[in-house]
Amino acid sequence: MRTQLKAKGTTTIKSALLCLAALSLSSCAGGRTAGEHIADMPHWMGGLPADAPPRRGTPEYDAFMAKRAQEAARPKVAQQQPK
Repeated sequence: MRTQLKAKGTTTIKSALLCLAALSLSSCAGGRTAGEHIADMPHWMGGLPADAPPRRGTPEYDAFMAKRAQEAARPKVAQQQPK
């Protein structure tokens, strides 16, 4: 009885490792990272929200960073008027 349980557990572990290896290998074949796959998914499915900043290395990212730099350079505190 004990040898049957041990053999069944070993088979289950081997099957799980084989599925994990197949999944990992198939993700390499796409040429894209997991983050890129997730970013292409709709927001309701777990992808990036619509207001997420653009990815580094894109022209949109450079424009986004320039806009942030302008925003950071302007004065934040307005002159308070005496009452």
